[in-house]
Amino acid sequence: MKTIRLKQNKEKAVLRRHPWIFSGAIRDTDPDITDGDIVSVCDFSGGHLGYGYYNGKTQIAVRMLSFGSMKITPDYLLALVRAAAAKRTGNPLLRNTDSYRLIFSEGDFLPGLIVDSYGKHLVMQCLTLGMEKLKEQIVPIIIDVVRPESIYERSEHEGRALEGLPPMQGQVYGTTPWDVIINENGMSFYINILEGQKTGFYLDQRDNRALVKALARGRSVLNLFSYTGGFSVAAGLGGAQKIVSVDASADALAMAEKNADLNRLHTGHETVRADIFQYVREEPVTADFIILDPPALAKNRASVENACRGYKDLHLQIAAKIPSGGMVLTCSCSRFISMELFQMVVFSAFADADRKASIIGKHTQPCDHPTSIFCPETEYLKSILLLVE
Repeated sequence: MKTIRLKQNKEKAVLRRHPWIFSGAIRDTDPDITDGDIVSVCDFSGGHLGYGYYNGKTQIAVRMLSFGSMKITPDYLLALVRAAAAKRTGNPLLRNTDSYRLIFSEGDFLPGLIVDSYGKHLVMQCLTLGMEKLKEQIVPIIIDVVRPESIYERSEHEGRALEGLPPMQGQVYGTTPWDVIINENGMSFYINILEGQKTGFYLDQRDNRALVKALARGRSVLNLFSYTGGFSVAAGLGGAQKIVSVDASADALAMAEKNADLNRLHTGHETVRADIFQYVREEPVTADFIILDPPALAKNRASVENACRGYKDLHLQIAAKIPSGGMVLTCSCSRFISMELFQMVVFSAFADADRKASIIGKHTQPCDHPTSIFCPETEYLKSILLLVE
C-alpha cells in the first residue's frame, strides 16, 4: 500500500478524526501513487494515522475511511453499511415514512457515497474517485444488507468533474420504475428517480414539511422554488386556504400537480412557472405564509458573496410585501453558508425593508442526514421560521 506523509504539525485534525486532509498539509507521497488509491496516512515522523483514499487533482487530497490500524477490508465496509442501516431501521423519528437517506457520506463514515431509499428502491451517488473505485465492493454489500428491489445510479454532481470523473447514470441492480410513490407523515409523493433533481426528492426537508403541515391551517401559502410540491402538499393537508407553487421548471410543476391530485387536496392549488427572483420583484405578495427553499446558491467558497446578495434580494422583496402577521420559512442548503451568516443576511434584508420580525424556530437536517461530530461540515441545511409584524 502506498503512503502519504504529512507536514510537521499537520496531523492534529486527523488525530481528532476529521476525515479531510487538504493538499497543502501533505509533505510527500510514495512514487507512482495513483489517484483513487487507498493509502496509508502517516505523520511527519512516520507514525501511522489511518487509511483513506487519495486524489492529487483535488483540494481535499485524502478522505479518511478509518483511523488507527483498521484496514479497509470487505468486512470493514460491511460493518459501515450495517451501522448506517441500523441508524435508520427502527428509528422512532422515521416510523412515519418509508423513505430516508440510507448512507450520508462523511456522516456515515463513507465519504463520497450517498444512498437514498425510496421504499424498496435505492438511488446512489458516487461523488469522488476513491468511492468510484470502491463501488464494485460496496454495491454487493448494500444489496446483501438492505435487500432492495432496485438500485439506480445518479452520479451527475458537478463535483465529479473536479475529481476527474464524467457524470454517470444508469441501472445498477434490478429494475427501477419510472414513478415511485413514497409515504411520509400521512402524505404521499410521486418520485421520478430516473429524471428528477438530485436523487428525485428532497428527503432532507421531511421535518420542515411536517412543520408546514402543522402551521398552515387557515393560511394562504406561497411556495417559492416549489419543485414537485412537497411543501404545497403539506400545507394543503394541514388546512391551508390557498396554495401557489412557483418554480422555473415545467416538469417539476407538472409533478407538483400530480402530487396534489394524489393527496386529494380540497384546497385551491395553483402552479406558476416563473423565475423566482423576477416573480418576487414584479408580483404582489398577498400570502401570509411564504416558504423559500432555493437550490444551493453558494456551491463553493468563492461564490458565497454572490449567494448572499441573492439571498438578500429575495428576502428584501418578501419583507417589503408580506402582510403583517405572516410567517416565512426560509432555507439554505449550502454548507458554505453558516446559520450565523444566513441569519445575518435575513436580518439585513428585513432591516432595509423596515419590517419587524421574530425568529420563532431554527432547524437543521433530519436524523437520516446525520452530522458527524468529527466533521461539522456535514451540517449543511439550515432553516429559519419568522413571524413578521
